[in-house]
This record gives sequence, structure tokens and C-alpha cells, in this order.
Amino acid sequence: MKLLSPIQYEYGNLKIGGGGFVTGITFHPTDSRTLYIRTDIGGIYRYDFDKQTWAYLADKVTADDPAQTYPLAIALDENDPNKLFFTCGDKRSNYICISDDKGENIIQKALPCSVHGNEVGRATGDRLIYKNGRVYFGSQTAGIIYSEDMGDSWQSVDLFGEKNISLIWTDSEGKLFIAGCSGEANSPDGVTRGHTLYCSTDGLKSFVPLTAPPVKYENSSYYGFVPQRITSDSRYIYITFASSGEVFYGGMGAYACDTGSLSGGKVYRYRIENGVTVFDKDITPEDHIPCGYSGICSNGKMLLLSTVCRKNGGDIIYTSTDSGESWKIIMNRLEYSRFDWNIPYMKPRYNGGGNCVHWISDIKLSPFDSDTALFNTGTGLFMITGLASGDVLVKPFCEGIEETVHLNVYTTPHGRNRIIDIIGDLGGFAFEDYDSECENSFANENGDRYITCLNADLTLSDPEYIVATPRGNWTGKTKGGLILSKDCGSTWERLPMPRGLSEFIDQKLDNIEKPNVDSGWTAISADGKRIMWAVAGGRGFSNKAVCYTDDEGKTWQKSIFTDSSGNSADEHNVKIFSDYYNSELFFAIAERENLGLYISRDKGATFREVSIKTDIKCPRYAHYQLSRQPDKSGVFWLANGIKGLYRFEIKSDSVGISDILPEDRINCIGFGKGLEETPAMYVTGNISGEYGFYISDDLGESFARINTDRQQYGVIHSICGDMREHGVFCLATGSHGLMFGRQKSLAKP
Repeated sequence: MKLLSPIQYEYGNLKIGGGGFVTGITFHPTDSRTLYIRTDIGGIYRYDFDKQTWAYLADKVTADDPAQTYPLAIALDENDPNKLFFTCGDKRSNYICISDDKGENIIQKALPCSVHGNEVGRATGDRLIYKNGRVYFGSQTAGIIYSEDMGDSWQSVDLFGEKNISLIWTDSEGKLFIAGCSGEANSPDGVTRGHTLYCSTDGLKSFVPLTAPPVKYENSSYYGFVPQRITSDSRYIYITFASSGEVFYGGMGAYACDTGSLSGGKVYRYRIENGVTVFDKDITPEDHIPCGYSGICSNGKMLLLSTVCRKNGGDIIYTSTDSGESWKIIMNRLEYSRFDWNIPYMKPRYNGGGNCVHWISDIKLSPFDSDTALFNTGTGLFMITGLASGDVLVKPFCEGIEETVHLNVYTTPHGRNRIIDIIGDLGGFAFEDYDSECENSFANENGDRYITCLNADLTLSDPEYIVATPRGNWTGKTKGGLILSKDCGSTWERLPMPRGLSEFIDQKLDNIEKPNVDSGWTAISADGKRIMWAVAGGRGFSNKAVCYTDDEGKTWQKSIFTDSSGNSADEHNVKIFSDYYNSELFFAIAERENLGLYISRDKGATFREVSIKTDIKCPRYAHYQLSRQPDKSGVFWLANGIKGLYRFEIKSDSVGISDILPEDRINCIGFGKGLEETPAMYVTGNISGEYGFYISDDLGESFARINTDRQQYGVIHSICGDMREHGVFCLATGSHGLMFGRQKSLAKP
């Protein structure tokens, strides 16, 4: 293999706008041009006031160390607006990051505790403070720690043994200190939280309990309230609380949004008497629908408050001008305020006629404009204007924010749409080109969205005909399964379910029809006449649940898998793929410790395992990418993200395998239009010790790097070359949306 000189590429996003969970908002208290947000999986953004867009600060983060894409907390220096602190981690690598130039250059230092910005407590806060030369961090796993030497060393503060901190706060002088926690360490019985709110007035030497809501014993997996957010003005301190409902994930310490379910919430007001914090009043709005309370902010004249995970109606935003004595609703569903849906897929007609706003855990009044506030959601950032006049306008504030998890991407050789995007949560998008927004993600005939597709398939001869595997949405207005498009992904119909093939398959189909459950993996024959479906069960797709249809789901047959001797194969997970040219040829990757191969020469009716005589390791959760070579029948390539780059050639009586890069680690592989007849190959991974994105125009004889150290973009799930234009390719990232790269010499003027 020959390594060529790097080629300059320009990168951009196929715009979706927002799409993911913004977990916190941070204004600088004195500098009106310093504003940040943090996200659960997409890193930190700084607002560029000159360009009026959000600037992504994790462009240098690689897939080898993506910790910065999972930020947990932000802190600023009130005396120096150029200074930025944030903590981040993926549990394996955990850092405090420090910048002296607003995030343009970042130094990261190891933290002495495990951190993850997309797990328990991700939406509470704030939990990082820089004050008087000290950095304080309320961690998820080690309690409160602090550093006096910018993160080089750390000391611990004992909070009665509590390790899982939800928020920390200090007054302007740094004398009063309040901390919230999960109460797990002091649980009396393992199902009831211990005390969750404490106060210190002696420089963290000791803490005393601060009044918190009493334990509520109903509709909860873990009883008790956890502090969510805190704000103050010249008269009072305000704290919001939430009580977990059914804990879907996150363990017993989970709070608020992290469970996706809440059984109740409270808002408490406190005052200072003789230097001591005392409870003043319960100022919870009268609202009988179960929900938590989280976002809260005061500018001394106005108090803003949000519910979080409110059942049967979506979150509410309140305002108060009398310190919480009374509340006025300014947003509830589509009422009380005007909306400017400036991002197409967020429009009510694509969200069951309702408001897509949910999971509001933070709301911040601008310190410099009392008429304006920002609030976070599970689908991006929103702005409120008109607070002073009462003519409230709510609109997405997401320009530049691309915070979605993309799982697969495909390009078409011709047809109405050029790029088919497979995405978590939002399902999928079909883009006409690289510059146009898609009007809506994959949806049914009523405009109701499907969510979280795992893959799609199309033929080279008729790319208008596409199959995909989505989940049904959270509301139940769509159901998971197999969907078909006959217009290149613009509209979709759901195919009938393959019921009655076996009790095993029927049980999986019952589960798939529940909201937000994986539906499976699909493939379509080269002539477009046979559709295959490996039905999902848990994280994988069993070889005992593979079926096919020749009439778009009116009738189904079950595929049979045998071992190399012709006996019934043991059960394990598989992914099914078709050949681009031979309609009779399908193959399946067996997901075991060492990947195996099945071949079908009867259009997927039967699959027989073949010996490949090569140990190819199966990565965790089967995160590999397989790509068919578009100019040849029976040839496909596999990158397993562990070692090597494998070329398979299925012949009439054997399978040839070669490892093109045996000493390198390739994570993703895809093909696009070549310079001549040979297709261009695009890969991500480490070649000759350097991580990056690479192109090969001679099928692996040579490679050229096509990104720089500032063009990394975190985790990459899939790569695909453009089938119509050489030098253009797409990246399905796990942290910065759907991206494309274009050779600089081809860039538009």
C-alpha cells in the first residue's frame, strides 16, 4: 500500500437543525458576546454573534477519543470572557478541558473520576464552578471535588458519602455553597432516597441538610425528590425538584430526564437569614398532570420556570413577576404564544399536529436583554422573545447546531433524491442535494414520523425504490416495521407484517409494534422484486427470524439457514445483504466472536454457511461497516474497526478473501463515483499510524488523507461516496450530524 500526499477537502453539514438534546445553556454574566450550550452527544457550541450561527467546538475530536463530544458541565470566569472550562467523558476517558480563547484551542487534563455527558444527571446543573482561582466539580461518581491548580490535582469534599451530584451553586462572594445529590448513599432501604439537598457556610468544611420536599410514595421506581436547577436574585434562592417515575435506564441513581419518566416535581423558595439559608415557601404551580420541574431563572424582576417530562401534553413554561407567588403560563402545547417553525421537520403537521418541544431542563433569561430567553429541548435550542410586552414568540434557535446521531448514509446514482440518511430518533431524511433542507423526515401518509431507522437498501438500476427499517414513534401514531418508498425516499408506506411464519417471529413482531423498538435489517434484490427482512429482537437480528416477500408484504416466506454440512444452523445474529447485479445472490454476515458468512443463491430462500478460513473479529455491538463494490458482482468489503480491511469475492464454488490493510484499523468503508471506471473507495480509521479519512482511486493500492486535524468530527458510524460526482462523500457522524466532504478544487465558488 502506498500513502499519497494529502488532498485538501472542505466540509459542511447537510442541514437538519438541532435534532438532539441540548442539556445546558451558559451566558457569560458580564460579556454580552459570550454564550455557550452543551449537548448530550454533540459537544459544546459557542454562539458567533457576527455570523449569527453556532460554532462547533469539537471539530478536532477523533473517534479514537470522543470524550469531548459528551460534555457534562460548563463554567466561565466572570472576569475573563475568553476563559472556558468544561468537564466531559465517556467513562474510559474523563477530562476537565480548559481554553483561554473561547474554545478555539483546548487543553484537556484527566479527571480522577468517571464522567459521561449522556448518562445519569446529564440535564441537571450547573455542576461546575470557577471561583477565586478554584474549580469545583459536582461529579456523577466521586461526589464534590475541587482543584486549586487548574485541574492538575484534585481534592475531595465529603457530602455525607454521596457520590452522585446533581448540582452545585455558590453565591457571588463564594461564601455560601449549596449542593444537590441523588440521595443514594444514604438510602434507608434501597428504594427510597436519602436527603438530597445540603448547604455549607464554612468553605465546604461541613454541610447541613437544607429543607427539601418530603418523600412521595407513588408511581416511582425510586422514591424521593432530586434537586434539578437553582437560581437566585437579591431576595431569594429558587430550586426545582423532580421525582423519578419508572426508571427505564440509568440505574437507581437516575433523575429527571435521564429516566424519561417522572412522577412529580416541586419548586421551593429559600431566603438568607443571618448568613444561613432557610426554607421560605413551596411555590410549585398548581398543575395536576404528573411532571417534574427543572429549568428556572431569575433576573430580579422576572422568574421563568419549566416543567420537565410532563405527561399527556408536553412541557409548560411559566413566568412570574412576584417571586413565584403566582404564575402565568406563556407556553403550553401550541397555546399562549406564537411560533415560528423555521426548521421544516419541527412543524406541527409533522409531529401529530402538536408541539415537538419536550424535555425542557434549562431555561435562561438573557442578562443583557430582559425581553429574551433561551430554553433547551430534546430536539434542539429555542428562543423566546416578547417577554416584556407579553406578545411571546417562540422559535427554534438552531442555526449551526447539528446534534443528531446518524447510523447509515447512502447516495443514489440517479433519481429524485441524492442522499438517503438513516438517523437515530428522527428516522431518516432524503436530500435532493447538499445545499437544500429536507422538508420532513421519514413519515407515513398522515405526516406522522417514523423514528430511528437502522438501515435502508436500494438497487442501482432503480434507486427510486427503497426499503428501510424504522421504529414506531413515541406517540404510537406510527408503528415499527418495514417501510417502502417508490419515489426515492420522499414518501413511504408500511408493509404488512410477516405474521404466522413462526411463534418466535410473531413474538418479535409484537414487540416491534410498541413505541421506540428496533425493527430489524433489510435488503432488496438487484431486480427490486424480492425484499428481505431480518426481524429485530433486542440488539440483534436472529437467523431464525429472517423472511422475504415478492409482493410487497402481501405474502411472506421464512428463510432457512444451514451450516456448511447442510444441517440446521445454530441461532445467532445476522445482517442480510444483496448483490448489486445478481438477483439470485444474497449473503449474510454471522455475528459471532469471529464473523462468519452465509451465501444464498436462490434469492434468499436458503442460506448456507461457507468456510472463510480467516479470523475476522466481531466488534462490540457489531459496529462494522460492509460496502458492496458497485462495479462488480459478488464483491464486497468489510471494515470491522479492530484490524484490517477485508475484500470478499463470492465465486461460483468458493469465496476469496484478502486483507488489504492487515496492520491498520479501518472503522468505515464506502464507495462512490471514480475518476474512470474504477470506483472511488473512502475509509475512516488509522492508516500507517494516523487517524483520518482517506480516499483510494485504485481499490486500496494507494490512499490519500482527505482531512486535517481540525476536520475530525468525533464518532463516525458510516461513510459513503457520492455515486454521481468524484471527490464528494458523506459522513454519518454520531456527534455532528450528517456531513459531506468535497475536494477543495471542486468546491463551489
